[in-house]
Amino acid sequence: MAHLELLAAALVECAEHVRLRGPLRREDFSSYEVDRTEAGVFEYWMIISEILASAAWHVTKLIAGPGEYDDALRRMQSPQIVRAIPPPFLPTAELRNDGTALLDVTVYTRAGEERVERRTLALDAGNEFHFHHRVLLAEGRGGVNV
Repeated sequence: MAHLELLAAALVECAEHVRLRGPLRREDFSSYEVDRTEAGVFEYWMIISEILASAAWHVTKLIAGPGEYDDALRRMQSPQIVRAIPPPFLPTAELRNDGTALLDVTVYTRAGEERVERRTLALDAGNEFHFHHRVLLAEGRGGVNV
């Protein structure tokens, strides 16, 4: 079994809302069955992010509460608050009748530059995520080249 299949099988085995339907192919997201619930869409995003992990993902951390946001600001070099009143930190999903969804997550990333941002990702009916937009909450002078 290839590394990708082992990783996907291990992640899905621990999942409550995501299952594999058959053989896994790297770019074939239809291999996954995803519960169209907030928890299911979020869990699927975490699994896919790990499986397709880029160098940028390895220096990105999910923020789910004010304490994690404060920790991210303390780690940043010369942090600048861009948005004084941040949106809620917990991940949220807008589920649509056509089987698509929008997922909002807050992350701290050090890829290239330090940023805390609220990202919106669109999940299509074929289970593929697409970047929709982001709102910058804070930025700093640090970061790592990826």
